[in-house]
Amino acid sequence: MLLEAINLSKAIGARYLFQDLSFTIVAGDKIALIGRNGYGKTTLLKMLSGEDHDFEGRINTRRDTKITLTKQEHIHDKQQSPLDYILKDVPHFYEYQKILNEYEQGLSTNINHYLSTLEYFTDKKYFNLIDSVLSTLADFHISNEAANQPLANLSGGEKRYVEMTRMMFSQSQLFLVDEPTNHMDYQGKDRFITWMRSLSETIVVVTHDRDVLRHVNKIIELKDQKINIFKGNYDAYIAQNATQTLSSVKLYSDQLHQLKEAKKRVEWGLEMRAKSKAWKIRYDHWLRDYEKIKAETVKPSFWIDQNSVEALDKKVVDSYQKFKEKNIKINVSNEIKRGGELLSVRNLALGYQDPIFDNLNFTLNSSERVFVKGKNGAGKSTLVKTLMALAHEQTPKALQIEGEITFGNDIRIGEYQQEIHEDYLELPLEEAIRASYQKKQVPIDNHQVKSLLAQYLFNPIMDGQQRIANLSGGQKARFQLIKMFIGQPNFLILDEPTNHLDLPSIEELENALDTFTGGILYITHDTYFIDRMGGNVVEL
Repeated sequence: MLLEAINLSKAIGARYLFQDLSFTIVAGDKIALIGRNGYGKTTLLKMLSGEDHDFEGRINTRRDTKITLTKQEHIHDKQQSPLDYILKDVPHFYEYQKILNEYEQGLSTNINHYLSTLEYFTDKKYFNLIDSVLSTLADFHISNEAANQPLANLSGGEKRYVEMTRMMFSQSQLFLVDEPTNHMDYQGKDRFITWMRSLSETIVVVTHDRDVLRHVNKIIELKDQKINIFKGNYDAYIAQNATQTLSSVKLYSDQLHQLKEAKKRVEWGLEMRAKSKAWKIRYDHWLRDYEKIKAETVKPSFWIDQNSVEALDKKVVDSYQKFKEKNIKINVSNEIKRGGELLSVRNLALGYQDPIFDNLNFTLNSSERVFVKGKNGAGKSTLVKTLMALAHEQTPKALQIEGEITFGNDIRIGEYQQEIHEDYLELPLEEAIRASYQKKQVPIDNHQVKSLLAQYLFNPIMDGQQRIANLSGGQKARFQLIKMFIGQPNFLILDEPTNHLDLPSIEELENALDTFTGGILYITHDTYFIDRMGGNVVEL
């Protein structure tokens, strides 16, 4: 056993994220931690790592176990270089390097300390460590120059590669990895999966990336403040979850029936109890039964993937649909006029000083899908940002070195960007929604704002006053979806739309896009999403 969690409970204010969680992590496990956005997955990782001590319960780890927790954001490290950030996590590297330097510079005379340190440095191959780290970063297309510049200069995908390199050199026995493939290109994602599969060490990964979930051997799902543990990978989870959920639906349905019958008995006994002592005793007994059944009848969260639902008997499906967990609700226009060219790109070359790509040609008509494929740095985001700037009659940051971009008439664009624009970050969620509608000159009143918040699973009272910068990754993603569908767009531009969304939300987004009759240009490295969307492929 590498780690044992005993009766873990965590509250934020008066609300519990989870209660009395107990589980073990065994050496060699490859575990995925999943759950709806806001259920406490990242918080649990911080508790397991020792970063968060404010919780109830106990965590026991095997002696001398080193744990590495990855970061999604580098707010406090942004001025640190990637090289320094990685080396700081290598056991004793800087400490022992200082000992060697001080002795060799005559600042220390402790020969025994020097020799033992020298032996350790040689044994760990630390004399070549910097070159090895730089070589690994170079494999991820992060140059030596970039490796010595501030982390803030790197893209989201490049920061993920820095985190992956830090794990490789950390000499840890347990890796706690939070959303590792967000912003990665398909090559980086393949490399992460290959590395994860080859690990002899233990990994717990928070992810809803179905490509990653296919290669774990256990899935822990956070739900209803508890955990469910599923042996096997994503396919095994889908099958087991469907079976368990249907059993839970039947149990809950039976409990509701028992509660209804118990309530009838209590109501009848209430009328009869004045007639005799026997009726009074009977009524008291029925009332106790009713209160007990009522206390035990708690509605669980029910979710089954769409493919499994389609294979079920209609009667079973009807019962599931009646009780299933509430999901985000995306309303899209399916009355957009089909046909007509929305976008034409001819012989396009974009760049800054030099072209990032050239000779790009494609068209997008209404109801068509175009998948823009390419590794990080190929120019996918540059293309999207240029299209958005021109559509809003602004000057793009990239130079249009050659070729032309032409938009169709009456084009209404909805965009999903990887990062929320800085104009919104300091605004409360409610105000950010109003500002988004105002920017597109679409009226909205307070009642509609509250309705939108509820529709996208926000608490209209609590969440509405939260600053966008303080929202979780999943909450920010849902705000992006609200923004994208303002004004009934007929052309959607999606840049990694499944990042941060949980599995039910991804499914709802895919269903909504299936019914959307406008055009879609999308960038993603989610192969499940690609298979669902299809369309023409444009490779940079």
